[in-house]
Amino acid sequence: MTEAATSSEPRYESDFSLRKLKLVTIITIANMFATSLLPFGAITLVNMPMTREFGWTQAQYGLAMTSLMWCGACTLIFYGRVMDKFGVRLAIIAGTVGVGLSTLALGFVTQLWQFYLCFALLGIFGSTGIGYTKIVSALFTQHRGKALSLFGVESTLAGAGIPFLLNWLITGFGWRGMFIACGGIIFALIPLIYFQIDEPGEINSDRRLVRRRTEARIDRSASLEGLTQGQILRDRVFWLIVVATIIGTAPRTGMMPSLVPMLLEKGFTQADAVTYMSASSVLALAGTVVGGWAVDRVNDSRIAIPFKVISFLGLLFFIMASASFGGWYLLGLAMGFGGFSLGTARPIGTYLHVRFFGLKSFGFYHGFENMFLAFAMGCAPPVVGYLHDASGSYTSGYVVMLVSLAIGTILYWVLGPYRYAANIGAVPLPPEEPEQVKQRAGAATIAAATG
Repeated sequence: MTEAATSSEPRYESDFSLRKLKLVTIITIANMFATSLLPFGAITLVNMPMTREFGWTQAQYGLAMTSLMWCGACTLIFYGRVMDKFGVRLAIIAGTVGVGLSTLALGFVTQLWQFYLCFALLGIFGSTGIGYTKIVSALFTQHRGKALSLFGVESTLAGAGIPFLLNWLITGFGWRGMFIACGGIIFALIPLIYFQIDEPGEINSDRRLVRRRTEARIDRSASLEGLTQGQILRDRVFWLIVVATIIGTAPRTGMMPSLVPMLLEKGFTQADAVTYMSASSVLALAGTVVGGWAVDRVNDSRIAIPFKVISFLGLLFFIMASASFGGWYLLGLAMGFGGFSLGTARPIGTYLHVRFFGLKSFGFYHGFENMFLAFAMGCAPPVVGYLHDASGSYTSGYVVMLVSLAIGTILYWVLGPYRYAANIGAVPLPPEEPEQVKQRAGAATIAAATG
């Protein structure tokens, strides 16, 4: 091969380069500890102390989740379109400030409407977290599934410690002190986000958040491959995925605020609930790795179906388990199956989205789908709480969750083949200098001669 040919070939950065690994680690930390996920993770742990202190019913308490989800749903499309057009950094940083203030305010609530307002603001500002998903989706191009699984492993490890951290804060400082401490953690991470997060498809992005009026606006979606907004809205596969995601995910969200009461009703303790949450996160490691490997290995969207079946079994075992029937043995099966399937959700879900719809309008379609999902997820907790208040048991809520998850699994059979190549979004590295080309060619020649 001639020197000219060698120098003209584009070079691509490895998915496991030091820069990408550092960036995805920072995104993991920011996503777990500087978004609404941190106060969201506390909602089940503060259920009992808050409802006892204020005399709220489970249905009233569950409406906080509704407030978060519905208000987040109203802003997702807006943020998605802005990020597609102008970039993600400004929206992410502004959203992080808003989430920090809202979390601090939760430590001072005295009325139910204040509780709802704080969670509404968490939904509005927390929606900017879709920017992290877009960055990661564009970052990995050669082994996307495996790399996304690595991102999921880091998130899972962080998630495994969060319940213990939150429970420790609640035990030591009360639920008010816990929210104030979480707000402090969020604000402490803002400088890290500002100086380290890059735009999707860019290396060493401009750190400025706002441009002068006289400067030309950059359309950041122009260079990315994928469907336009109009094409996505007319696409059958998009709507199938929306429906499958909603009925397969939203009902189980109804468990989150009520997980501790559910396990107490079964004869377990709050400490058991904390163990269940953390152990599920640890067990999700295996699902994350297997899910990422599977989507790279099997070029078929139906690869998601076996993992959805495992999720169904996990929920079934959870419903059956109690302190008097199966005990921790059956609850452990539920924890294992549920945790494993939970770990597959991120790498498989993100991979399918990119392969079907591309990157051009990622923020729009991700926000549009999650708008519907957030609306449904917002309905689930108060519905579960209402069913409990009406019947005195969570049994009817379990049945709804189980049937919905089964129907959602079936819909994955009809998605069809992928539309975009596995390496969509690959960005060539800057051209090498002539001297670098000569050195690389010389090294290749020596290696061939001695090989």
